[in-house]
Order: sequence, then C-alpha cells, then structure tokens
Amino acid sequence: MSKDSYEVNTVSLGTVEGFEVLVLTLPESELDDKLTYLAREKGKVSRSFYEDFVIANCVANINQLLSYVTQNFSESPNLLEIRAELMERILDLNPSLAPDNLIINKNFVVKVKKTKKPRADEKLLTENSSWDTSYYEDVSNIAKTLADTAKDSGKKDSAKKKLKDKASEKIRDIDELEFEEKQVWWRRIGQYVKIKQFREDDTVDILKKRYFHSPTSFNTFIVSVCVVDFEDLFLLLDNMGIPTRVAPPILMNELYELCKSVNAFLTYENAQELADESEDKPTKEGDGKPYRTTTAGPMSQHAKKGKQKKFKDVPKEDLLKLGDNMKVFLIGQDEAIDMLTDAIQRASVGLKDPVRPIGSFLFAGRTGVGKTLATKVLADELIKGRDNLVTIDCSEYSSDHEYAKLIGAPSGYIGHEQGGVLTNAMMKNPFAVVVFDEVEKASSKVHELMLQILEEGRLTDGKGQKVSFKDSIIVMTSNVGAKEIETISKTIGFGNASEITETKKNTALKEALKKKFKPEFLNRIDAVVNFKTLVKKDYMKIIDIELFKLNDNLQHNETDYKHLALEFDKSVGNFIFKEGINEEYGARPLKRCIETEIATPLARKILNEDLNIEAVIKIAFKRSKATFKVEKKVEDVPFYLTEAGAQISESN
Repeated sequence: MSKDSYEVNTVSLGTVEGFEVLVLTLPESELDDKLTYLAREKGKVSRSFYEDFVIANCVANINQLLSYVTQNFSESPNLLEIRAELMERILDLNPSLAPDNLIINKNFVVKVKKTKKPRADEKLLTENSSWDTSYYEDVSNIAKTLADTAKDSGKKDSAKKKLKDKASEKIRDIDELEFEEKQVWWRRIGQYVKIKQFREDDTVDILKKRYFHSPTSFNTFIVSVCVVDFEDLFLLLDNMGIPTRVAPPILMNELYELCKSVNAFLTYENAQELADESEDKPTKEGDGKPYRTTTAGPMSQHAKKGKQKKFKDVPKEDLLKLGDNMKVFLIGQDEAIDMLTDAIQRASVGLKDPVRPIGSFLFAGRTGVGKTLATKVLADELIKGRDNLVTIDCSEYSSDHEYAKLIGAPSGYIGHEQGGVLTNAMMKNPFAVVVFDEVEKASSKVHELMLQILEEGRLTDGKGQKVSFKDSIIVMTSNVGAKEIETISKTIGFGNASEITETKKNTALKEALKKKFKPEFLNRIDAVVNFKTLVKKDYMKIIDIELFKLNDNLQHNETDYKHLALEFDKSVGNFIFKEGINEEYGARPLKRCIETEIATPLARKILNEDLNIEAVIKIAFKRSKATFKVEKKVEDVPFYLTEAGAQISESN
C-alpha cells in the first residue's frame, strides 16, 4: 500500500465478466482521517455499513459497475456474490482496511490498529455489538422473514382466539382439573419440590375471573395452585429459618419459576389477557388502564355499570389465604395483619351487624412503618379488582365547610349536580377499601359523617340519595400516640421504668387517642391496630425486596438492556441500611437512597458502555461508593448433570 499517494489498479471480477473495476490503493497516512467518517453512534458499526464505506472510498467507477450489471445481466444478478468478490479484491490491495486490523477507541472512533493487540480502552471493530448485522442479507431474505412473521403472528392470534373461545365456555373449578406430579429441584433448600403439571387447555379454568394487581400477586396465586402440599412446604421453610433471611417476594418468585418450568402457559401476560371482562373499566375517554379511585367526577361518568362485585362474592380460598398473602408484601407487621384478617374472616361468615361496614379499623403508629401500604395490599389481595381503593386525604378537609366535598353540595348550590367525592366513588364501586388518611387532621364535621358510616353503614349525599357502605372496609390511619410511646424510653426511674413494652405501648396509645378523639367515635371502631416500629431485620428484608424489584424491572421493561441481570453483594444492603433508613421517617427514604446511590450510577454505566449484552453486573460498595463489575452470564448447569444430582439418580 502506498504511504503517500493514491494508486489506481485495474481489476477483473469473475462474477462480472467483460468489465474492469478501478480499485484505489489508499495512502496509509490518510487512513485514520478517512475512518473518522465510519464512526457511528457509540461505536455501533455493522458489517454491511463497513463494506459500503470501503467500496465507496476504494472503487473509482462504482456507478458504472452497477449500471453495467443492470444492463448486461439477462437474469437477476446475485449482488451479494459480486459484493463479496469485490471486497476480497479491495482488501488484497488495502490490507490495512481489513476488519481485524481496525479498532474502536474509547471515544467510539474507528482507527487502524497500531499494536499487535488492542489496548485496554480499545476493542476490535468486529467485536462491536452490531457487527454481525447485515442489511443486504436481511433484504435478500425479506420475503421469507415476512412469511415467517405472518406465520408466527397467525399462531399468536390463533392462541389468543383459542383462549377467548375457551373463556366463553363454562369455567371449571381448579379442584376438578386433572394434573401430573413432577419433581423439580429447588436449589435454595437442596431438595425436590412436587409441582402439579396441568394441561395447556386448562389455562382459562385456572386464570379466568381473577384480577392480579402485580406479578408478585400472580406468582403467589400460581404457587398456591401448583405446589403440592404448599402449606407443608412453607412450614418446612419456617423450620429452616429461611423466611427470616429471605424476603417473601423473592421466595415466591423462585417457586413460581419452578411452577412455570412445567406449566409454561401460566404467565402473567396470559392472566392479563383473561382479566375478568365483567369488571368495571374506566370510562374516561382515551384511558383503558386500571386506576385507583382517589376522587370521583359527576355521576354521569359511571351511570352505566355492569354487575358490581360484593363481599359475598370473595372465594373462600382467598379469605383463608388473605393473611399469608398480605405478609408477602408487608414486612414486620404480622400481628397487625392477623388482627385485620381475623375481623374480616368473622364478617365473611355473617358474624357482624348486617348494616355496618365489613370492618372499621384505626391504623396507628409512627410514619414509615407500613400503614398506608397495608391499605393498598388489603385492597389488592381481598378485592382483586379495579378501583378497589378510595383514599380521602383528611388534611384537605381540616375546615368545617369542606366536609361538603365528600357528599356533594346541597340542592340549590353551585356544583350540586356533580355529587360528592366519597359518595360518587362508593356508588360506582360499593366493595372497596375506604381510607381516611391522617384522620386526626380532619374537622369535627368529617368525624360526624364518619360516625354515620360506622354506625349505620350509609351516607346521604347532597341530592338525597342513600349510599351504602355495608360492603366496604373503613380504615383510618393516624400518627397519634407515636410521640407518647417515644417518651416512655425517656422516663427517669428505678428498674425498668424506661423499658418500652407492648403493654406500655398500648396504654400510651389509648391515652393519646382519648385526648384526640371523642369517646363515641372510638367506641364505633372495631379495632385499633398498632403498627410496630420496624427493626433492622425488617429493614434488611425490605431492602432485599427493593433490590429485587430493581433487577426485575431491568429485565422486564422493553429496552435494549433487558438481557442484563444484577447481583448484589452483602455490602449493598448494609450501606442502604446505614444511609437510607431514618428512625424518624422509617422506610420512606429507602427508595430514594437506592435510586441515588445505585440506580443512577448504574444507568450511566450501562449507557456509557452500551451494555446491550447478556451479562451479570455484580454490585458492591467500597468506601461508600457503588462499584460495578460486568461478567458474562453463565447458565446454571441442570441439577441432574451435577455431581449431587448424579448421586441422587444412582440412589434411586
């Protein structure tokens, strides 16, 4: 190759007879300058783009060549063969332009390789993630691709149609379905777990008429259906002490993967396809997604209603599993959950006043311990439907005149025809969890309205319509008593005067509530549920759950980086506990800390290095700073191929 000037070479191609191609030999001194035009976004250079660049710069009569091929070939020419031979002849004359002699530097600029091996901040052109993409090969096979795509689309449409057709048939009870038992190895406990394998035709029978508010809720249901004697399995886990070390959502996800390995059709996506069509759906134009009710508009928005779900429609199995399902999401509040579910189960068999709400509870405790989360989890796990939560922020009703917004303005006043926020929401969906958040901040007028709900199970709105609350659960949250409980530890005296016990907590809470609320108000509440202050063990589980969600979101969101997986060192949990937990605010600052200290620097690393590969990012903390180590993903070896699996197989 000439170092200082261009050379023109006459070349004949076997694939194009009778035409001479003029191939340039480029001067080496100009190669790097020309290669700067080859740079693409973040160094993504496909093989076809590289070949186009080389041909455009090294063939002087490329237009004449294409014209000759078009006019002189009686049959359609094989352009890929012509292209391949032309590239071979060009690289014979310009060996420095060979792809294995080009590198991409840290600034994503293509250069000629100066050393035998690329430096640490360089990589070969052929190692970039887009290299194997060939536009021309894709175009040549486009007909086949379109046909395959249409075929696959037809299969998906056929599968969806099959589900829809099956959904219109009579749904059988899950207990009536036939299944086979399969042994699946669970690495966490080092034992086989018995899993029920259903037929794919049973998908509708298992998933129809069920609403799942999250993948974890769906996983919990599938585990309860597919794991043989799952109560005994969870008893075994308790005896092994695993739930004290591993957060429940993580355990449920692992068990769900075992169930899915023999029931591939039981997916969250299929469950969403089969969501109960009889559910009330949002009627706002352009909004087809489920949403929680926090306010309500004019009655005309929900004048057309389908069959409304009621408390009596809740399956017995859901009532029996309510406590266990809530404990999957709510950490450290087992006693509060047990008190709540006990009252709901009593009401389910008719052991309550028929006109009063299903239950009325006052959730007390300091901020950040899970009171608001408990209301959301209760609504999702018990009602399993859309618009299952009505939230009233009592700080917005601190003035006496503002109570009218709940039931609507009286006749003759402006806005009378719109109705009230609370009454409209209950007319639309009478089976709901109604939350009066920070109830101590509401005016006495609001408390008087609540007395009518708690005692008579109804309200009369501004238009004189009676609105029933007998199928609702009333929850009030309050921070009253938190300061009084804290003062116990500051008590000066002999013995254990400053020791905080449950008896002292309950006594202090009762006294604080008596000072704030009238006796007739407190006497109408079914139970005061005291949420405990979380301890380190609880916080570490919550941290594990949030880190699990971070990894889960990365893998399930539709981005170029969903093939990445995250692994967290123990130092991560310890750092988040130290920096993200505040005794005054509980677990509330935790998410912000994870976003600031882990998610943000991780996102920058992924974008800067364009990590759209299958890899594992191992995250740790050193000197209060997150470190990220990228390793190739190694698939787990099937258990039956391991030494332990072979020994078990031999013994059987």
